[in-house]
Amino acid sequence: MTVNIKPVERFIYVDGEVKGGGRLAYTPTLTVLKAIATAGYFTDFAKKTKVRVTRADGRTFTVDCVKAQQDPSKDLPVYPNDKIHVPRRLL
Repeated sequence: MTVNIKPVERFIYVDGEVKGGGRLAYTPTLTVLKAIATAGYFTDFAKKTKVRVTRADGRTFTVDCVKAQQDPSKDLPVYPNDKIHVPRRLL
């Protein structure tokens, strides 16, 4: 008897003002900044201070990525099926 184990693929979603958003593979050490970097980083029009993270259970958090770059404790971990939205800033 041969047993084949297929790992379950888990994803997160990044959209808005990032250069290459969409569905990204989840890894256990992923944070908001790492996910945005994987998605091609911010566009020139991104509002980096109001990035919205929506958990699979519906809870929503706002991350100030400018402060998170200076203080890694403010960089939230990301979990499977989370959605990260980077809004557009007003000029």
